[in-house]
Amino acid sequence: MRRILVLIGLLASLWGGLYLGAQAATPPPPVRWVTDGSSLLSPSMKDTLDQRLRAYQAGTGHQVLVWIGEGTGGDPLEDWTVRAFAAWKVGRKGLDDGLVLFVFTGDQKVRLEVGYGLEGQMPDILASQIIRETILPRLKAGDADGAPE
Repeated sequence: MRRILVLIGLLASLWGGLYLGAQAATPPPPVRWVTDGSSLLSPSMKDTLDQRLRAYQAGTGHQVLVWIGEGTGGDPLEDWTVRAFAAWKVGRKGLDDGLVLFVFTGDQKVRLEVGYGLEGQMPDILASQIIRETILPRLKAGDADGAPE
């Protein structure tokens, strides 16, 4: 019986290691408010958004980022964005008042990840509405610069 339990434990740890190894790597924390690894935005829009988000953070303390990349590497969207949000430590420590707009051009997915400290101002239903009614229609219409505004 003991051998079976040891074998089960060994297999479980091996399975867990394989699962963790299969996760797509989390990119390093952004160094700007707007990171566009897919060149979706025009350079002028990227600079304009960067300035707006920097000013917003200076005025409110809330950190809002835009991160654009190709895809999640096969990981579920929510798993990838939650992992990146936590790894990057978005928002102020203790307040968790950050927000990241994730746009994956290759996967054609969009998600707003909101810290607990901003959920009163940006509940999930509002985030979903913004994505459905503003961001996605603009992206589909070819207005990438208008999508994150």
